[in-house]
Amino acid sequence: IASSFALGRFCTTSLWPIASDYAGRKPVLCAALLGGAVGSALQGAAIVFHWPFASFLAVRGLSGMFSGIVPVVKAYIVDAFPSEDVPKVLAYREAAGTFAFIVGPAIGGIMASRIFSSPLFFSAATGTLAAVLAHKCLPDPSSKTRVTHRKDTVPHSTGEGGVAGQGVPSMKSAVLLAAPVLLMSFVWACTRTCFHAYFPLLLARRYALSLTTMGVMLTSVSLLVAAVQVAGFEPCLKRLGLDKTFSVGGLLVAVGLASLSLLPSGSSLALVFACSSLYGAGSALIAPALPAMLVRAAPKSRCGALLGVESAIVNFGRIVAPPIFALLHRRLEVPFATASGLIGMMLAAA
Repeated sequence: IASSFALGRFCTTSLWPIASDYAGRKPVLCAALLGGAVGSALQGAAIVFHWPFASFLAVRGLSGMFSGIVPVVKAYIVDAFPSEDVPKVLAYREAAGTFAFIVGPAIGGIMASRIFSSPLFFSAATGTLAAVLAHKCLPDPSSKTRVTHRKDTVPHSTGEGGVAGQGVPSMKSAVLLAAPVLLMSFVWACTRTCFHAYFPLLLARRYALSLTTMGVMLTSVSLLVAAVQVAGFEPCLKRLGLDKTFSVGGLLVAVGLASLSLLPSGSSLALVFACSSLYGAGSALIAPALPAMLVRAAPKSRCGALLGVESAIVNFGRIVAPPIFALLHRRLEVPFATASGLIGMMLAAA
């Protein structure tokens, strides 16, 4: 069930942002939101009317095809906001996504406990509402707006807390600049997969936590991530610049994961939470910094395509990382140490 949705998203994750470079961000966002709403409604209908399981998987895959619009949202932010505000707004978008992943499962669980298919119809209704609001309320960044508001690049860090705009790079230099960032995006996707897959396993096996306690721990880390994205990213950006903010985030993640892998089995939950909080704070800095660094390499009106390539690479990382870390965990039982090593390599490359 999970793979059908992920496969659908993987097939179109680069197409939506490329289409938005030509058709415009707003029309593509509205179309994708409506398509996702239709897919959710069809999934609900499949459950209510007892369609064959293959049909349910097909409509779930259809929903996944309309879900890969995060790169389009990021490209819209780049077009619609002044260049000096782009990293900050990207951090707010990450915080909104984090909060949605906290609230959404709770709402869906409550609704499904009463009517099993109701979360899917609720998702269809909210998707339709989001499409209507996007059509009615979102301004459509014109070419004039892009020239006026966006200095055709996200600011490069100065290293002293300020930022300075740079001109649009040539296509050759854009590729050379983007390649290391795309590699870092792949490493970061693998690292996040490691944490989300194996941190609950660590809590269950080493500390024998109940599901409720485990849920409280995971929710607390997620709330910390959202708080840092809202209140901590911008001050760090102003003080250190974009590149050093990313490096600080990577260092926090590496230290947090390494500490979790080295904790003795008798450690207190407070110490476990402290180590996982280091990871959470670091991830809150990395998540908005990476796309902000990437769009610096995008030629004018082509940042959607570059963000789409990054999205495909990230999804590929999410696919290949679980079996690799599962093998490492099974033979060596050190997936967190391995992930921290990957982060260290990423920092060295940066």
